[in-house]
Amino acid sequence: MPIIYQKHIGSHGILGIWRITESVDELISMIKFTEEEQAIFDKFKVKSRQAHWLSYRVMVRRLMGDDFECNLVYDDNGKLQFKDKNYSISVTHSGLFSGAIISKNHHVGIDIEKLGDRINLLVDKFLHSEELTFLPAENQHQYLTVMWSAKEALYKLFGKSMVDFDRHIIISPFELAHQGSFHARIELEDLRRDYQMNYEFSDDMEYILVYSVDEAILISNNSKS
Repeated sequence: MPIIYQKHIGSHGILGIWRITESVDELISMIKFTEEEQAIFDKFKVKSRQAHWLSYRVMVRRLMGDDFECNLVYDDNGKLQFKDKNYSISVTHSGLFSGAIISKNHHVGIDIEKLGDRINLLVDKFLHSEELTFLPAENQHQYLTVMWSAKEALYKLFGKSMVDFDRHIIISPFELAHQGSFHARIELEDLRRDYQMNYEFSDDMEYILVYSVDEAILISNNSKS
């Protein structure tokens, strides 16, 4: 299946969601591996993991166009990046879907999560004490999943491994809706950064998408040397 959802982020970015209906072999036929990608793919033994990994790579190529060189590598913190471009990229996958967000000018982060009651068991592992004071009693698993997904997206945007969900990423209170936005911040030693988090549920309310763009910091879009 092609990209089912595509959204332009201002004049500098693009977001896409792919619903995975293809087999692994079908996805492989849509992509030409670099040597580095082939080595990574060969490590995956579970078909669902292979499908996720392949689908967002196919999607990135579709989003950027045939003339764009989509050579993806990982930095020392495990953050995905283009090898030859200073664009920011973030990818995600959950269940039937994979997603990607790409920006020429700003750091970005994205996350998709499938909803489930298990999230209630993880409260002590990812909520800051400040967040516990406003956690609602109604629709709590939806609220918590949005918060978890927001922290995942912000962690990817920030791109540093020393960030802890329950200590350094703090969500501000918000009213739950089908789609909307709220604020979050990263507090790390003497650093504080504020972000707007954008979210929307799928029509069947089984999945949540959250993404963020760091509008405060402009990155170079020149080719890497």
